[in-house]
Amino acid sequence: MPELRRSGSSSLDKKQTILHINASITHDSVTARVATAMVDHLTHHYHRRVQEGLREPIAPEDILNIEELDVWSNQLPKFDRDTMQHVWRARNNSQDEADIAAFKPIQDLAEQILRADFLVITVPVWNFSVPYVLKQYIDCIVQPGLTFKNADAQGPSGPFFKGRPLIIISSSGGKAPPPNEDFVFPFLSKIFAMCGFDQAHHVAIQGLASHDKEASFQDAVKHANALADEVVHNHQLRLIANDESMPNGL
Repeated sequence: MPELRRSGSSSLDKKQTILHINASITHDSVTARVATAMVDHLTHHYHRRVQEGLREPIAPEDILNIEELDVWSNQLPKFDRDTMQHVWRARNNSQDEADIAAFKPIQDLAEQILRADFLVITVPVWNFSVPYVLKQYIDCIVQPGLTFKNADAQGPSGPFFKGRPLIIISSSGGKAPPPNEDFVFPFLSKIFAMCGFDQAHHVAIQGLASHDKEASFQDAVKHANALADEVVHNHQLRLIANDESMPNGL
């Protein structure tokens, strides 16, 4: 590990994870391409900012881990009535192999999002909402005690942590709806804030059915990269603030 100019250990020295939840229809869709460009930009920007605090060069992969979950793949567990019963029993200390096996992939997905420091979601707008596979993913992981705190004698339910950034990149064939008819960003920002990603940003790509897709892509990349710069800056400030709030010696 390169020698640090900073004294002592810091959250800035810890490897961070970008998780991309990909609900794009194809890998070459505008949303997917924008996400790829933005994640690359975010990686280079974050690497540059961290490198400024080091005396020796460090590779981007040593400070950032990039994970992608394609919700259209076969990785998502089926979340039906039987699965719900298995999961409930497993979370209540069942030793039954069927219960444990049903819960394991859901637990893995929950652990994946909880270790993410940056969350990126790419999603087309379907019937004013999100594709069913993204909702399936949400129903699998967003459960009390799994990805957010359950209400108990110590206090109400809430996230295990706060302040982590979320960038939602959505696309629609027509014109984006007015704010009072936009169900995608409010829904996704609300649901993932429950999991601690409460710093939400939105890149809305609209009019793809009639506009030039390449021009839309270029405009969206500019917007997304500007958000990435803001996110990196705010994320580093949060890490520094967390360090300064820790008692000496910890």
